[in-house]
Amino acid sequence: MRPLAIVLLLGVFIAFDGANWLADGSRFTPAAMYYMLQGAWGALLAGCLFVAILAQKASLWRNLGLLAMGIGMLEGTQATVCRLAVKDIGAVPRGTNLCDFVTGWPLGAAMTTIYMMALIALTAAWAMDREA
Repeated sequence: MRPLAIVLLLGVFIAFDGANWLADGSRFTPAAMYYMLQGAWGALLAGCLFVAILAQKASLWRNLGLLAMGIGMLEGTQATVCRLAVKDIGAVPRGTNLCDFVTGWPLGAAMTTIYMMALIALTAAWAMDREA
């Protein structure tokens, strides 16, 4: 528990208080740094919960929790990485997904579709298992 507590304490401090001093000397504004730190913090928290949920007895709710935390890790990481890749935030059209802009592909819609397909597959497998 000690290493986890230290990682979480450092993580929360850096995520909420580190934007100004981390932005100093970088190409990012404090607001951009805050955005990236929040994505990383969300991914870290989702990862911790993912590991905790893994220890639970197998059930539909456990699997849904794992799916939710997996999505949280992916989305948090995606927010951070895609913002890092954007050199000029002013060039991104208002309302555009940053990863869509960076890759030129409809990544946001594709990821949402994959999440929904995973949710449907999970619940369908659970329903078939109940009938067996």
